[in-house]
Amino acid sequence: MKKLKDIVVIGIALFAMFFGAGNLIFPPQLGVVSGASWVQAIMGFFTTDVSLSILAIIAIAKSGGTFNSFASKVGPKFSVVMGIIIMLLIGPLLALPRTGAVSFEMGILPIFPSIPQSLFTLVYFGIALLFVINPKGIIDKIAVYLTPILLISLVSIIVKNMIMPDTAMPESGISNVYTYAFLEGYQTLDGLAAVIFAGIILISLKEKGYSDTSSQIKMTIQSGLVAFSIIGFVYGGLIYLGASGANSISEGMSRTETFMALVDHMFGQYGVWMVAITVIFACFTTTVGLTTTVAEYFSELTNNKLSYRFNVVTITLVSFVLANLGVEQIVYFSGPILNIIYPAILVLIVLNLFDKYIPFKGIYAGVVGGTLISSILMFICKSFESLSSAKDFLLSFPMTTYEMGWLVPAILGGIIASISFKIKALR
Repeated sequence: MKKLKDIVVIGIALFAMFFGAGNLIFPPQLGVVSGASWVQAIMGFFTTDVSLSILAIIAIAKSGGTFNSFASKVGPKFSVVMGIIIMLLIGPLLALPRTGAVSFEMGILPIFPSIPQSLFTLVYFGIALLFVINPKGIIDKIAVYLTPILLISLVSIIVKNMIMPDTAMPESGISNVYTYAFLEGYQTLDGLAAVIFAGIILISLKEKGYSDTSSQIKMTIQSGLVAFSIIGFVYGGLIYLGASGANSISEGMSRTETFMALVDHMFGQYGVWMVAITVIFACFTTTVGLTTTVAEYFSELTNNKLSYRFNVVTITLVSFVLANLGVEQIVYFSGPILNIIYPAILVLIVLNLFDKYIPFKGIYAGVVGGTLISSILMFICKSFESLSSAKDFLLSFPMTTYEMGWLVPAILGGIIASISFKIKALR
């Protein structure tokens, strides 16, 4: 009974840490453009979001439970550099400031337009600091205090829409719904977050007395399945929300405006309050989880020369400052960086899942190296008009339509690494 309770508690807390503002605004918009083809939209979105995230949780657990054990097969220096880059991105430079900025723009500004953004973000990150200053029991704090509020608000929106949907759904406004939804699934970055959050699960498991590796792996996987079962239900409900309310959405609305309009259509004057509660708690649970994870990482990386508490305070202060730049500025800078990093993490997930079938670890370096080179070259070519011919060449690679043009270079990198290994073996 204790084991089952721990799985559920950790799984629910993990759901709350994953489910941020980005997870709220993509599915409803997807439902709107999909219309009557909303089932295909759910299938495509689940392929690159829910399925990939579950695989990431399993890959981390099987590789040893930490990002270092996950990435060090490419090389120890790679593991450190990539770990630092990812932690800074999901921490104080991009993801954390975005949670504060989104909370203000969607949760506070529509209701209290006279409140300064700096004042709100100061209070927001101040409360977050109180939650994370002591990492012990952080999973239980999220599961017990924060997740119920988030779930109640989300389920209220979804269930009401399921009971009283609009009677007519428009035909889809896009030619290939599955492909479009497949690409939208990348935008939530749940797969990237799964690689990082697996570590915080292990911290909680150790606190609860699970000391052997075998039980930790099983519990991590089972907790991940609980989390993404809930996320799958919520995503499906939000996509259906968009599809059933598509006729009430004006053309040209942004994703943020679409979500707010859909809730307003269902709840009237109470809709704006419903959005505020949902967005703020979705962002806050993610803030707590990310801050804890990033602070723990840098503490371990420096052998506690940078203490956990020092890291938490520093991360919170930097996040507070950058949050006041606003959502659009933060998103503008994050896109290109994530387009380079995410494919490398994706291939690492696949390689770790099939680790026992990989004859030598040099293949890791070849595949990841090919992926990174391709992603960086694509970024450079898209940034300079004078390189249009090179861009056209890269776009001619298979799977480019799915934003996976790096797949062929990744395979070539693995083949080159294999040939090099065999040549060295013959000498």
